[in-house]
Amino acid sequence: MRIGSWPRLLWTLDWILKGGGSFFKFHHLQYYRPALPCNVSISKLARNSVSITRRPGIINFPKKLNHRGLRESKIHIHSELFVLVDNSMLQSATMSACVSEANSTVSSGLHVALLRDSKQLPEMFIESDHNHRPSPDSRCLENPNFDIPVVDISYLTTGDANQRAKAVAAAAKACQTWGFFQVQNHGIDQMLTKRCEVEAHRLFQLPLHVKERCHRAPGTSFGYGANTWINQKVMHWAESFHMQLNPTSNILEMATKLFPDESSSHLFSSTVEEYMKSVENLATQVLELLTEGLGLERNCFSQYLQRERMTSMRFNFYPPCPEPSLAIGLRAHTDPHLLTILHQDSVPGLQVQMGDKWVTVKPRLDCFVVNIGDLFQILSNTRYKSVLHRAFVNSESQRLSLACFLNPPLHATVVAPPELITPECPQVYRPFTWLEYLKNAYLYHPTAGNERHERFYLKSMVDVPAVAPSSVH
Repeated sequence: MRIGSWPRLLWTLDWILKGGGSFFKFHHLQYYRPALPCNVSISKLARNSVSITRRPGIINFPKKLNHRGLRESKIHIHSELFVLVDNSMLQSATMSACVSEANSTVSSGLHVALLRDSKQLPEMFIESDHNHRPSPDSRCLENPNFDIPVVDISYLTTGDANQRAKAVAAAAKACQTWGFFQVQNHGIDQMLTKRCEVEAHRLFQLPLHVKERCHRAPGTSFGYGANTWINQKVMHWAESFHMQLNPTSNILEMATKLFPDESSSHLFSSTVEEYMKSVENLATQVLELLTEGLGLERNCFSQYLQRERMTSMRFNFYPPCPEPSLAIGLRAHTDPHLLTILHQDSVPGLQVQMGDKWVTVKPRLDCFVVNIGDLFQILSNTRYKSVLHRAFVNSESQRLSLACFLNPPLHATVVAPPELITPECPQVYRPFTWLEYLKNAYLYHPTAGNERHERFYLKSMVDVPAVAPSSVH
C-alpha cells in the first residue's frame, strides 16, 4: 500500500470505529489504535484499496495482501485494532485486551510471531507493575539449590511396595507444601518426548498464514494463539497451540490443516497422540498416588477418569524477547484442572510461588513437572494446594514446554469425599460440576484464586448466584 493512501485508510477506519484514535511508532513499524473498543472482523487485506465498505461487524478490503506469507484471512478483533506499516506494505495484526467471556485469544501469539525479530519491546507487551514482572531475579529465593521436590516413582516398573510407600509420602508432602513436584523414573521414553518437541518446533516454525488456519477463534479453547485473560492489559510474549485428546481428539483435523501432505500430517498427529496417551497414563498413576496420600483408596476418584474425561495438551513457545525484564511469558495464575503434567526443555522459565517469594523450577529433561489444579485442591478439601505459578522469558534462547491437563467429564460432580470431612476439617466447598466451575471461574482473573474459589464455598451456596457465560474454556 502506498504511504499516500495511508491517511485515507486511517480516516476510514476512524469513521468505522467511531471515536478517533492514536497513531504512534515502534522501530520501523507504525501503529494505529482506535480510541474506543470495537468488534470487527477483517475478512480481506488490500494493497491499493480505493474504498472500504462496511457491513455489520465486517470491514471489506477489495484485494488481498500477499506479503511475508500473509494472505487472505479472517481475524477477529475484540478490543483494539493495530494496523502495521512496514516500509510501504500493509500488514495486519490484532491485539485483544480481553476476549468476551473467554480466557484465550489468537491475537497475542499472532503478534509475537510478527515481532519475533524486533529489537525493541512494543508498549502492549510491557508490564508496568514490577511485582508482576516474572524475571529470573524478581523477588526470587536466593538459594540456588532450593527447588521443588523430586519424587522417584520407579515403583511403576518395579512394583516394589516400599518404593511406592515412600513415593506416596513424598508426593503428599510436596502437594501440601508446594502444590508442585517433579517425577523421575516415570517410564516414559525420553525419545518419545523429544519426538513430540520436534513436532512442536515444526509447528511454530510454520509461516504465520499457515498457523492461522488453526487460529483459536473467540469462544473456543483449541488451536493456535496465546493465553490471555479478561481485563488483561499486557500481552504475553508467547505463542501456544492447544489440542484435545479426550473425549474426542481434534489432533488429526488440525494436523491436516497445518500439513496438507498426508505423510507429514500423519507424523505430527501420530507422534502427538502417542505422547499424550503416555502422559495421560502417567497422570492417572500420579492421581492414584496422590489419592493414597490423602488416606483414601487409590481408586476413590476413578469416576473422574471415565471415557468422557477431558484430556488436552498445550504447546507453549516463548521466543527470545528483546527486553525480557519488562515482559511477561505467562502471568501468575493457578490451573483450574485436576492435574497438570508438564515437560520443559533445558531453558529455565517456570517459577512457583512459595510464600511471598518465587522459586525457579530447574529444568530436568528426565523429569515431568506435576502441579495440583484447583479441582484437586477442592477434592482434597484444601489438604493439597493449587498454587500460583508463572513464566518468564529471556533474550538469548527460545523456550518450549508441553503441558498436559487432566480433567473430569463436564457433568461429573466435584465434591470432597466424606472421609476428608471431619469436625476439625469441615467441608469447605459445595458440590458442583466441572462445567459449572469452568463457566464461573473464568469470570475472574486467574490470579484471583481465592476469589474464584469463594464462589464455591459451602457457606456461599445461597449468597452467591451462579453466573454462566455463553462460552466455556
